[in-house]
Amino acid sequence: MTDEQGETVPAPQPDDPDQPLVSCGFRGDTVVKYLLSRSVIEGTELSDASAGIPQGDVKWAVSIDIGNDKDKAHPISPEPWTCDGDGNIVDEDDNVVDAKPAGEGDPCAGGEDDFETISSQLVDTERQFAIVLDGTVLSDPTMEAVIYDGKSQITGDFTEEEASNLANSLKFGALPIAFDKDVTTEDVGPSLAGDQLTAGLTAGGIGLGMVMLYCLLYYRGLGMVVVGSLFVAAAVTYAMVLLLSEAAGFTLTLPGIAGLIIAVGITADSFVIYFERIRDEMREGKSMRVAVETGWARARVTRIAANTVSMLSAVVLYIFATGAVKGFGFALGLSTLIDLAVLFWFTKPLVSWLAQFKLFNSGHRLSGLSRDTLGLDAPPARAATPAGGNA
Repeated sequence: MTDEQGETVPAPQPDDPDQPLVSCGFRGDTVVKYLLSRSVIEGTELSDASAGIPQGDVKWAVSIDIGNDKDKAHPISPEPWTCDGDGNIVDEDDNVVDAKPAGEGDPCAGGEDDFETISSQLVDTERQFAIVLDGTVLSDPTMEAVIYDGKSQITGDFTEEEASNLANSLKFGALPIAFDKDVTTEDVGPSLAGDQLTAGLTAGGIGLGMVMLYCLLYYRGLGMVVVGSLFVAAAVTYAMVLLLSEAAGFTLTLPGIAGLIIAVGITADSFVIYFERIRDEMREGKSMRVAVETGWARARVTRIAANTVSMLSAVVLYIFATGAVKGFGFALGLSTLIDLAVLFWFTKPLVSWLAQFKLFNSGHRLSGLSRDTLGLDAPPARAATPAGGNA
């Protein structure tokens, strides 16, 4: 940098608090150049910073608390000591210690005392002080009153985002990278540990097995269609998860597994609706071949409507939710699409093929379509008449 005499001298480093500093910052859209004096209060003295709307006000402000953290241990021989709330030096048994480390003055005096001193100097001259991080001026408020307790507020025409960003920068510092305005953020859920994955898949397997067992007991022969369809749906889902993991980095989380487990019930519901439609048609006296087609025409509309609602719910969750809930919505939507595909291209053709066999077409008791299963009475026996006509 060049001094007032026009000579080139080394610029002070941003982390050198004892040297003056030339820095630039923004005030709105205007670039401002600052000539800063040496640092008076170190950032380590800042106890807290938060953004909010003060009571009775309507504008956002940043509240800062300087030097009020007195519970810091100091190595004084032979025992460690701390500062209590009254500024006294106490040992580990809360006994007041008279001796103080030589050369440190009052070790329990925090940054609030320095803040009181500098604020009293600035308030009379209406001078500004700067808050600097990594050589960049974050804020340059004007001192309006003497601060006695280290607690003050930075006010101005802050938006909520600006106040929050300033408070976070004061508390945690800033990353040495720049962000554009048009930045996309994405919450990525953690990958599953082995025991969590095992537990989730075990729960899914138990649910799948219970659905299969119930369908076999209730629908008998038609239950085999359910078993085959669920196996196909599970295989397609597994293949899609692997494909998306390789192609798009899809990570299976516990909410995602929950979405897949719920899909088992959605898929089974498709079969129940279709089979019950077939039974309704057969109760009206239609053969199984006819009932399969007419029942499908009615069940198809119902399933499309129900799956559309499920798909819309999944899309809403994926778009508007964050984190783990987004994974649940994605898994639910994927499973819903797979359910429709399996129903149209596997279940329906398989039932039409089974209708050609006598076991199902004749209403065998193992088919799940017998008169007893349908709730129909047995056909009445024909009355025998004696030979020779009426007596």
